[in-house]
Amino acid sequence: MKQASIILLMVFCAVLQCFSRSIISGVVKNDEGAAVDFVSVIASPSNAPKTILSSALTDENGKFQMSVKSECDSLILKASSVEIAPTEIIVPNRTGNYEIIVENRAVELKEVVVKSKKVYSHGDTINYNVGSFLSQTDQTIADVLRKMPGITVSDAGQVSYQGKPIKNFYIEGLDLMKGHYGIATNNIDPNNIATVQVLENHQDIKALKGLRPEEQASINLRLKEGVKGVFNLIATLGGGYGNVGLWNNSAIATYFRRNSQFLATYKGNNTGEDLSQELYSFDNDYSRTSNISTISMPSAPGIDKRFYYFNRSHNATFNNVYRVGESGEFGINAAYLNDRDTRQSHSATTNYLPDGGVNTVDEMMDGTARMQKAYGDLTFMNNGDESYLKEQLKFDWSTINADSRIVAGGDNVSQIGETDTYRLLNKFHMTHRNSVDRGFEISSLVNLEKRPHSLSVSPNLFPDIIPGDMLYQHVDYHNISTENRAGLLSAFKVGNFTLHPSAIVNYHHNSLESRLHVADNDLTLDHLDAGVGAEMMFSTRKIHTSLYLPLKYRLFRLNNRLDGNITDKNRFRVEPSLNFTYKFNSSHNLKASAMLNYMTPSIETLYSGHILTSYRQLSAYHVAGLYEGMNQHYTLGYDFKNILSMSFAGAEVSWNRQSPEVLYGSYYDGIVQRTISRRTSENGDMISAKIHASQGFDWRRLKIGASVTYSYYDSPLLVQDEVLRYSGNSIGVNADISLTPFKWLGVSYQGNYSQSAIQQKGYDIFPWLRTVTNKASLDFTIPGGVTLTTSLYHYYNNFNDGDKSFLLLNAEAKYTIKRFSFTLSCDNLLNRKSYVYSSLSALTESKAIYNIRPRSVLLKIRFRIF
Repeated sequence: MKQASIILLMVFCAVLQCFSRSIISGVVKNDEGAAVDFVSVIASPSNAPKTILSSALTDENGKFQMSVKSECDSLILKASSVEIAPTEIIVPNRTGNYEIIVENRAVELKEVVVKSKKVYSHGDTINYNVGSFLSQTDQTIADVLRKMPGITVSDAGQVSYQGKPIKNFYIEGLDLMKGHYGIATNNIDPNNIATVQVLENHQDIKALKGLRPEEQASINLRLKEGVKGVFNLIATLGGGYGNVGLWNNSAIATYFRRNSQFLATYKGNNTGEDLSQELYSFDNDYSRTSNISTISMPSAPGIDKRFYYFNRSHNATFNNVYRVGESGEFGINAAYLNDRDTRQSHSATTNYLPDGGVNTVDEMMDGTARMQKAYGDLTFMNNGDESYLKEQLKFDWSTINADSRIVAGGDNVSQIGETDTYRLLNKFHMTHRNSVDRGFEISSLVNLEKRPHSLSVSPNLFPDIIPGDMLYQHVDYHNISTENRAGLLSAFKVGNFTLHPSAIVNYHHNSLESRLHVADNDLTLDHLDAGVGAEMMFSTRKIHTSLYLPLKYRLFRLNNRLDGNITDKNRFRVEPSLNFTYKFNSSHNLKASAMLNYMTPSIETLYSGHILTSYRQLSAYHVAGLYEGMNQHYTLGYDFKNILSMSFAGAEVSWNRQSPEVLYGSYYDGIVQRTISRRTSENGDMISAKIHASQGFDWRRLKIGASVTYSYYDSPLLVQDEVLRYSGNSIGVNADISLTPFKWLGVSYQGNYSQSAIQQKGYDIFPWLRTVTNKASLDFTIPGGVTLTTSLYHYYNNFNDGDKSFLLLNAEAKYTIKRFSFTLSCDNLLNRKSYVYSSLSALTESKAIYNIRPRSVLLKIRFRIF
């Protein structure tokens, strides 16, 4: 693959003509010296003024930057917007920084009705007019985003554009939330937002513009003028009844200025509203430790969480950002969550064995989990045209105390589990670029983390292995890691070909201590990656290709401190990655990628002393050695958009192959199971495909979105000390529709259909599992200004016994007068008591009956204090 990639690059260089590139940057100011934002700057050849070579939009500081490829000697820069008189200057066709002085003008419209476009584009920025999508029932900006073609929003508030998660979420160009933008999408009043901007190909590091393309889009919210500099405080008080007294309260404070922004929230409820989702971080700062010993709790059913979540929750967040100087930001983000979750279920889990037999476990569970969680982030960033600096310090803490009671196999089992997690993370990133596109880039990450946790179980289900009437398992899991990279920007450049060399040093230290009566573990695993790499890039106006070739020296050292045994493994590894993009035009885009990497040993699969991983599972790994596996991943994708017709679509095909050196599985014996492992030469393959489309219409604010996914997998599985192969395929169809047929009526629908089947090699295929989820809502506005909303939820599962369909119905009435809004809601009008659901995965079938929330009535009063 390495040779093929290099040959491919050589072919591109031979057959494509190289053009000179100029980076044109500058600032637009009025005659008083003030910067002017949202100005269109277009570059044209001086000998062909009507030809557009490139364009850019000025930011909040009046700055712009564009890349121009032309053989002409000079360029015409044209600046225009509604608020200024069109202005032109002539500049030489070479990299430089220029100032455009414009004259303000007033535009007088006489007897003209102007209707704003719903969606329009300017360069790489797509603008959605919020007022064209807003309805009376929308409470947050997330409600409006869901109606915009090309955009989707998850329940946690994560925003995706063209099927891919966004990279950054800005408010007036400032990154207030630092990855926790679900707080913003689920709390900001949509009536305060004028425009939602999708920033395609947005390179957030200005010093890398024109040097490194960005595939992920970003979102920017532009506020209405009357909101800037105004403090807003909105409070909600709610009370009701549903077998117990209910409450739902909140307060949201916002203050947005040009140089500072503030967002603080408090929420509390026992009505099934999940407050933890808003605190999710979407910046990929994953934890380096996880629970090895875990209390068993009822698993979540496949219905909306508000129906089965018996909670008592509080959270508070604080978010503040200040502009420092011309290009700097300083941000503070903090949050706290206190949550109690009570669950009850009755389940039967069936595992299919290699000889065609089955092992079934019947469990009745009743558990309560109490969680506290907090985080705090301090961030400084200076994002200049030539220099970038970011320093971020993050602290995370959580504690979970849970207990549950289980009836299984004739035993009455009691469990108590405790987990404490502490994490300190520091991220540093610096980039410097000079006028000839050369410079350097340095990034560093340091992570300190520990996770002590314990599990006590009574009675002991493993008396033949671990003596005693009850079991107490304690585990201490620690991680110290640092990931460092330094590279040169455009160290070698010939025409459209550039070379970016780099060096990496990554070190991870993991330690694991566990105590279970006579079974103990005390081991450390050190992992060092050190080496050099080179990223080769070839770019033209339509084509961008990059090949990254890192050569790493990889060292693993496992130290069993109980017996003093030390195991080392070292070798050189090359993990190449190739990315190719072909931009046919502004509407059509083709992408392909290929990647090869090696799996790394995990301390979680290297301990030899028994650990109680759950009340009925005992784990130990007896395959000695530090084993690696290989992973290959290939994708081919296509994106389409037409802004004028509000059409968005895309397709992607991927193939993933895993080649592990060790398989891990289970040995079942009644209600108990043991973890087992074995060396293997088997491969696992997965092929998946997805097609998605989203269409907006001017007629009745109609939006139609749909996606179809297909996946096929063929994998090895270790069961009862035998390696078997199983295969499966699944199909999923999703649809969402929103419509306002009349001014007094709104309609929305979300639906999902999925079917899946698996087959063990040598046996007949399992029956197809088919599930359907439908959610439809109607909003009526009746005379007097009262809005009535009805929501119907329908779930279907063909594996369920008896009635395979399940219906839930909600209703609410809302009335607004001046600053006050009154909402009377009734959930689960049909007063359903329980939900039956079934699932099938990897030769394991499960069926469960889950208690859900009863019928409830809640009155909420929402009022604007400021």
